[in-house]
Order: sequence, then structure tokens, then C-alpha cells
Amino acid sequence: MRFRTKQKDYSKESFNQLNVERSLLQDSIPMMTKHYKKVILFGDSQFERSCDPSLSFCFPSALSYYYGRRADVLNRGLSGYSSKWLRSQLSRVIAELEVLERELNQQVAFLFIFWLGTNDSCVEGVEHHVPISEFLRNVRSIISDVHSAFPHARVLLVTPAPISISKIRDSNLRSDGSDRTQVATKEYADALLHCPVEIEPEKLRRIDLFEAIAAASGAKITENTVEELQTIDVNNFTVDGLHLNGDAYRILYKLVLRELENWPGMATKDIDGVEPGWAAKAKQFKEAL
Repeated sequence: MRFRTKQKDYSKESFNQLNVERSLLQDSIPMMTKHYKKVILFGDSQFERSCDPSLSFCFPSALSYYYGRRADVLNRGLSGYSSKWLRSQLSRVIAELEVLERELNQQVAFLFIFWLGTNDSCVEGVEHHVPISEFLRNVRSIISDVHSAFPHARVLLVTPAPISISKIRDSNLRSDGSDRTQVATKEYADALLHCPVEIEPEKLRRIDLFEAIAAASGAKITENTVEELQTIDVNNFTVDGLHLNGDAYRILYKLVLRELENWPGMATKDIDGVEPGWAAKAKQFKEAL
């Protein structure tokens, strides 16, 4: 038995298949109440450039793969921004997520990763510079605003990475390296690690990326003296002395993964997938026939 139209020739089997698909769509509607969680990367060019396809390792893609079928990774890195300027943009990011949660009637803001201090640590007189006292106020304000809007979300802080003044001088950056020092970068990294914030301890983790990359470079920092810090050679971990290369982003990913895997409720094994596996989907179709 066949049904003809002006454009197509449908068999009875085709109509049966359409009915099966409609039935499965109706069955899947209750599952649609489960939505992808959101992981937000918020910071400066270190995040914005982390998607650069010329890099040997892409941090956002790796994190997306880790949270496959569970969470979307949203990159909100803003090149050149200090904590002061980032703070002024945060309300837009929060509003975007609040609208989404209202529309879905579900908590989807899952994890905020803040990478702060790279530009704040420029020397005084540079437009990006933010004094440490103000930097800490901005950090506390950013975390407070996020926690107020999404008390269920977790927060991960990442310190600035060490820099290479000599490589900055030889790069195409507009800077000649005189606007930054390794000592100042380390001061802001330490300030971020010890900044007191008003959030439940179980909802906050910190990553010392400065120490991790310095260690990977072979540097041994014990006293944080100027002489020790000047021995840090991170030429193999940056593309221009300031921005990280794929090897450095791989270090960051491993550190983030270590935190997530040991943070209750954050590892993939603790989160149900939104979409069913192919075997479950095939079974649904078979049983509906």
C-alpha cells in the first residue's frame, strides 16, 4: 500500500517510522526538564586566547570534552581587562545566566572559573594597573556577586602565571616589558591565594598556577626573593612572554581536573548526562516498533 503526493512517495513503513519518532519525542519530554549545566570562564586574555586554534592544546575544548553531555563551557575571557573592568562586566554575565535559569526553571550555573590578576599586576602608572588593596576588593566583590545570584554554584580561582620579560621584549606585543615585573606578578598571585572571601569553604577552590608553571620550568622558589624570582625561565610555556602556549594550558587543565575529581559533586562520575547513550536510544526505538 502506497500514498502518493505531488512531491514524495511515502510507504506505509515510512508512516510507521514517523509515528514511532513522534511517540519517542513525547516520551522524551519529561527528560527535557534536565538541562546542560554551565561552566563559565571569566578573566582576561589568558582565557580569551585559550581557544586559539594555533595552540597545541585548547583548554576550553578539553574541559568541554571532560563535561561531555553534562555541561557547556562558556568562555567569557576579555583581553586586556583588569579586575576593575571585569567587575563592571560581570553584571551582564550574571544577567544572561539569570534569564536562562528563569526560562528553564532550573539551576544551571554550575562552576565559575575566575582567572584574575594578570593585568592588575602591571606596574603603577600603566592604565591596566590596579593596586593590590583594590584588586582584593574586586575579587571579593566578584565572588560575592556571583554567590548572591547563584548560591548553588562553585568558584575556582586561578592565579596569574609567571612571565618572561626577555620574551616580551622580543615579541610583537606593544609592551617592551617595562610595564611588568616577575615580583609584582608573584605578589598578586599570592594575594589571590590568601584573599579572604565570603563564601562557604566547600564551594571555593584555588589554583596556584604561578607555582605550577615555575616548577615545570625547573625553578626552585623557597624564599620568594627577587633573585629567586628572576631565575624563573618560562620561555617554553608562553607564546610571547605573557600569554600561555599549549603546554602551559595543559598544566592548567591538569590542575583544574585534579580539583574537580576531588570536589564532591563536580566530577563527571557525580553528574548524570543530559542525553541518553546510543544503546539506550536504540532500545527506545526498538521497543516502540
